[in-house]
Order: sequence, then structure tokens, then C-alpha cells
Amino acid sequence: MSMSVPEAHAEIRRLYDAAAEIEKKYPSGLTQDVHAEDYTEVKRLLSEIDGLEDKLGGLEDAEARKARILDNQKRYSRPATAHRQPDPNADGDPTHGAIKMFGAQFTDSIEYKNLLESGILNNPSNRAEMGVKVDGSLLDYLVRKALVHSGSGVGGPLIRPDRVSGIDYLFRQTTLLDLIPTASTTSNSIEYYEMTSSTNNAAPVSEATATTGTSGLKPEGALGWMLRNLPVATIAEWIPVTNQTLADAPAVRGMIDQQLLTHLQLALETQVISGNAAPPNLSGILTNPAINTIGLGAGSGTALDAVYHAMTIVMATGLSTPTASVWNPIDFEAVRLARSLAGTGGGDYLMGPPNASGATTLWGRPAVLSLGMPQDTALVADFTQMMLFDREQSAVRAVTINDQPVRNMQTLLAELRAVFALFRPIAVCRVTGV
Repeated sequence: MSMSVPEAHAEIRRLYDAAAEIEKKYPSGLTQDVHAEDYTEVKRLLSEIDGLEDKLGGLEDAEARKARILDNQKRYSRPATAHRQPDPNADGDPTHGAIKMFGAQFTDSIEYKNLLESGILNNPSNRAEMGVKVDGSLLDYLVRKALVHSGSGVGGPLIRPDRVSGIDYLFRQTTLLDLIPTASTTSNSIEYYEMTSSTNNAAPVSEATATTGTSGLKPEGALGWMLRNLPVATIAEWIPVTNQTLADAPAVRGMIDQQLLTHLQLALETQVISGNAAPPNLSGILTNPAINTIGLGAGSGTALDAVYHAMTIVMATGLSTPTASVWNPIDFEAVRLARSLAGTGGGDYLMGPPNASGATTLWGRPAVLSLGMPQDTALVADFTQMMLFDREQSAVRAVTINDQPVRNMQTLLAELRAVFALFRPIAVCRVTGV
């Protein structure tokens, strides 16, 4: 009878357990002349173990050989150079192409395949635990996941396809996390200087006419700094699944890519926007006391005007260039439905007709929608003046907890560890009352 590596491991463990139970009955030692029957049984078990261990070595060699052949077949079948698209189903490796989505990496892993082949999931009394180390990080996936499109020939992030008359291409909507630069860290905390003020006294300087006094003296600027130290936070979620569902690779991929990761993205966005810095939370943008704030009536009577006024504050006070505005979808609905004949229900839609698709912009900058943004509040900022740090590569794990073994169930767990840093709060302006 053919046997897989996990089955061989399980059988060897069973035989050792049986031999150990016999040995435990004789604290002074098992001898052939006094305990003949048990002595013979232990010898038989050890002989069977020796045979299985020899067989296990061959199985492991065969498995390693097969993995080497298939991996190198893929590797040497790829073109030496090629234009790579952000394809969520790509079979690339982290150094030679696009990294697979996490659900595909999980279901294509040798750990997952061995679990299926072992038949463990077919028995409700079995307890199965496994972990899969995935290439890339969950933070990278959340920030740079592939575009939504209707075909395979989509251009990269800097290559927009030609538009054919009568056809409109649908692009994935930008998220708040797309606006923020990312980096990695190997520490459990991030220490950085946050700029609290900036005084610009730069001016032309006349040639000095004396060696004393103010003649030819160059003006002094002023920068205020605060040393900040922020701990890395963990964001995680698990969902229960039946053994039957875990054995269904497409269903598992969908749960990982579309459910677990989407939930993590929403939680991370909310923390970046309004985390209160109290452990285990991140320190968010809106809770930083040094950011600028204006109300809807500050120099304007509409939300659109107020956002432009906030952009001016970011440029004039923050000495930065605003890169986007962020809205709660409920607040942005009124902006998107605004018409040229306000109050009458007539006129053209200011943001374009209902059949128009594509990127949403306000005043030449992307307008990003986020469920994590509090209602009645919009955010305008130079998002290059902040950063998300990823602590470590992530793992998607299948584990068994509580009474799940008797329910024929497992647990799928995904998590990320990250920290958010706002380097220049004066490059941010909050708009209230929108």
C-alpha cells in the first residue's frame, strides 16, 4: 500500500507510542527471560519502525526530487526578460515576477497539499495544524493589490491602455493605503522626529560691509521637532471553516483573498486614520494634535470650496503639496450627485454623467473613499509626508482550537504587524462639517 510522508510520520509515532506504553510497565527494565511476551512485542514494533523509517527516507527523497524538478521546470520555462503585469494569478517568484496572491500561495504550498493527501481532513476526530510562510507581506498586498479589469491585457501602473471609442475601462478604485509610502522594519518600534513647526526666514543677503553688526548677516530659520517612539501593532482575524471547505482549494483562496485580507485592509485604514495610540492601537492622523483643522464655513460655503481652502492651508502653512483628499463614502455621495443647478434637481452633474467611469478627482487631486473616515469629516494632505512600516513577512495559518476537532472544523488565521508614522502633521488639514 502506498503511503505519503505525513502518513508515514503518523504511523511511526503510533508505533513508538505503543512501544513506550510497554516499557513504562517495567520501571526496572524489560528483559527477555522474565517478560518474554512483551519483550517480543517491543522487538516487533522496533523492527516495523526500522522498515518504515527506511521507507520514509525514500519518500522524502522522492518528494524533494519532484519539487526540484517542477520548480526548475517553471523557472527555466520563463523568458529571461519580459514586461510583467500586476496579475493576481501570476506564477512568478519574488525575484523573477509578480508574487502570487496569498490565497494561491496557501493552496499551492507543499504543506497544504500534504495535508490533503494525508486524508486527515476526512476524519472528524483528527486535529490538523499547519502554517504557510508566504512570499511578500500582507501590507504589500493591501497597498498594491492588482487592478480590477475585464481582460488580461491591462497595462502596468504607469501604462494606461488606449481607449477605444464606445468602451470605458474600469480601474480599481484607489484606497487610502495606496497614497502612503511603505517601508519595512526589523524592530518592535519605530523612533523618528516629527516636525511640529517650520519658520521660513530665507531672504536675499547683501554683501557684508563690516566685520561686526548685522552687515551681511544671513537670516536664521526655525524648525520644531518632537522625538516620537511608536510600537509595532498587530492586526489579525480568524474565521472557522469546515474540513470539507478547507479541502476545497478555490473556496480557501476566496476566503483568504476576498474576506480575511479585505477585513485586515479596512481595519488598517481605520487605524491609520483615527487610531488613538493607546496599545494595541496605531497612532492615527486625525488624533495628532498638530494637524490643521478648518470648518465648512471657513472661507467657503460648500464642501468643495472647503476642500480647496484646506489644500491652500497645506501649501501655505505646511509648505507641502497636497496629493489627495479622503472622504467617507456617505459624505462624498452629495459631492458626486451635485448638479450645476443646485437646489432645483436640474442641470448637469458636476462630477460627470452617471455613465462615466474612471478615477475620481477634486481640484486636480484624487478623491479617495474610505469607510474608516468618520462621517462629516474630510482629510486633505501631502501623503508623502507619512509612512507605513511593515514589521515582518506574514503567515496564513490553519489551526485547531477549542472543540473544533469534534465538529470537523479548523481555523484560518491571517495577520500583519505594522506601525504608522506621520512625519509632518502641518502637511495635513482636516475639514469638519462636510
